[in-house]
Amino acid sequence: MFRSLLLVLFMSMAFAACKNEPANNSTLDSPISREGGPPSPNKAIIPAIDVDSSYAFIEKQLSFGTRVPGSKGHLVMKEWLVDKLKSYGMEVTIQPFKASFMGKQDVQCFNIIATYKPEKKRRMLLAAHWDTRLIAEKDKDTTLQKLPIDGADDGASGVAGLLEIARTIYVKGIDMGVDFVFFDAEDQGLDMENWCLGSQYWSKNPHQKGYRADWGILLDLVGARGATFHKEEGSRSYAGTYLDKVWALGQGMNYGQFFRSETIGMITDDHYYVNTIAKIPMIDIINTYPSGYFASYHHTHDDNIKIIDKNTLKAVIQVTTAALYKYADGSL
Repeated sequence: MFRSLLLVLFMSMAFAACKNEPANNSTLDSPISREGGPPSPNKAIIPAIDVDSSYAFIEKQLSFGTRVPGSKGHLVMKEWLVDKLKSYGMEVTIQPFKASFMGKQDVQCFNIIATYKPEKKRRMLLAAHWDTRLIAEKDKDTTLQKLPIDGADDGASGVAGLLEIARTIYVKGIDMGVDFVFFDAEDQGLDMENWCLGSQYWSKNPHQKGYRADWGILLDLVGARGATFHKEEGSRSYAGTYLDKVWALGQGMNYGQFFRSETIGMITDDHYYVNTIAKIPMIDIINTYPSGYFASYHHTHDDNIKIIDKNTLKAVIQVTTAALYKYADGSL
């Protein structure tokens, strides 16, 4: 994925964009019994997320192989993702579109949109990308640079976060509409025009005519060991009020080691197009160094299951869930 940080990434041609015990896969595929209901008026009842479930969602995605648009793993992942979302009571829309990238022409891609309580006017939008990168141009081993990456963090962690939140609201309920958008073809760029193709398409062609959400959160690179999340300038420019509230919430929940107060430069990510084209305020929770550069595993074959840390996953998914429930009852 490309993320423009002070234009240094262009010049360097970087193409910017803890080992845990494996969780029991029964957390993914066993039936879920519904309990509870919407939170009480004027009181945010924030359910605890299951980090083992979240981790298992990453493992499951990696079991399909790389998920580059047009690959077998991509198609298998699509069917699993749609079925999983439907099992959580979501209305699912598949939005096909064609994308050209890295010499490939008119590759079939799919944005996947899951809707909870479509009748509700008060809505939040949660998003992540589900594709993985075709090449590993930053890998130190030049013989591996043309091979697709696992994308355990860059892709799978954001998807796992959205799935865990969808599972949680299915079990616990929430008195608000929520839309989950899984963008395709986010991570296939080589220049400014080739990144975030799914979000560009969706922002110009929303799945529902006249679709609106009050605001949204994008999860990207949210599962790595040692991750830090800074206030990104694009999020501040377009959705600054929400950015400050979510970071204050994270710090107040004792996740200050993850949610840092420093501001980094603007990053070209899916939220940019949601903000500028769809005109829906959206913030980006994304791992970078304080400088704004990406961690050393980014766009390399080190982006595998070994880099994933349950503590990071728990922090981001729990804070996002808290923001959702607190917005639902008006306390955020």
